[in-house]
Amino acid sequence: MGGTKKNNPPFPDYYETLELPYGATAEAIRTNFRRLAKYFHPDIPLTGSEEAFIKIFTAYRTLSSQVRTKYDEIYKKYQAARFLQKQVSLSAPIVLPPSRVTFSTGILDLAKRGLMRKGFRTKDRRKVTGINYDIVVHIKEKEAIRRVIALIPLTVRIVCRDCMGGDPHCSSCGGAGSYKSSRNLKVEFPPSTLQNNRLFEFDLSKFRPDSFTHFKKKLLRVKLQIERKIPLPFEAGPVGK
Repeated sequence: MGGTKKNNPPFPDYYETLELPYGATAEAIRTNFRRLAKYFHPDIPLTGSEEAFIKIFTAYRTLSSQVRTKYDEIYKKYQAARFLQKQVSLSAPIVLPPSRVTFSTGILDLAKRGLMRKGFRTKDRRKVTGINYDIVVHIKEKEAIRRVIALIPLTVRIVCRDCMGGDPHCSSCGGAGSYKSSRNLKVEFPPSTLQNNRLFEFDLSKFRPDSFTHFKKKLLRVKLQIERKIPLPFEAGPVGK
């Protein structure tokens, strides 16, 4: 009978636990352990944590004994493998979820302001609203070091293949000559282009899905918005300082 395969626990980074660089001196290890122990000791009412105290005690016991030599050998191999894994992950692009691609202004909002009436041109809407872009692509700060792919939903017209758009009595398209549909425009942003509030303009005639399909818009303006993380109070600096 085969047993259930268990995942190995992650290798513990005792240097990180004690807020130290690799190769720290015995004195630095002792000093940081004492500082952290005073902060996380279970008897301390506000900051005490038995789990955190056990972690820092285990780290101190390992790095302050003869076991450290063996630990350091494994630690260096672990860090090398971790570095290679990170390099591989950074080379792969990030495909943003649909929720990160939004329209600059909703149709309902434009309609309420009287900007959707017949004959009101797009450039006039931009002049009134002050918004000179169509789409906003939201990127997290930590993603700005990798290639980012955004799938932008756009309206297309597809020429009727039965009449090729030339028969006003065509039974397939009802004489319209084309069908209205939607397609995703795949846009890739290299890391060097990922700048907050940067605007891009795309000539959609160069991105036609096929000879029968064309995007309804001629030009598409896309704005990048880098969402920066706001540090929490306890992330502002090292513990105890």
